[in-house]
Amino acid sequence: MTETKRKAMINASVSDLEEIERIVRSGRYRTLSEFVREAVKEKLERLRLAELETAVGRYCEAGHANDDVDWVDLQFSRGKDKGREGRERAPR
Repeated sequence: MTETKRKAMINASVSDLEEIERIVRSGRYRTLSEFVREAVKEKLERLRLAELETAVGRYCEAGHANDDVDWVDLQFSRGKDKGREGRERAPR
């Protein structure tokens, strides 16, 4: 199943865009759009992980950590491991 895409416009500094263009030309990404999509996904994943860490922290501070050590460990490790592909080069 393919995901529907929408266009968005961004403002970025000239130096950032030039650096991204150099990375694209090197072959690591096929297009600037591909680079931006991956950057957005990585940022969203970091935000989700931060939310999970905050929730687990509150849970632990409320005194539940000792009762549910396995659950806390499982939730924290799921958040850390999710979505960590780390691609070196775009497939051709």
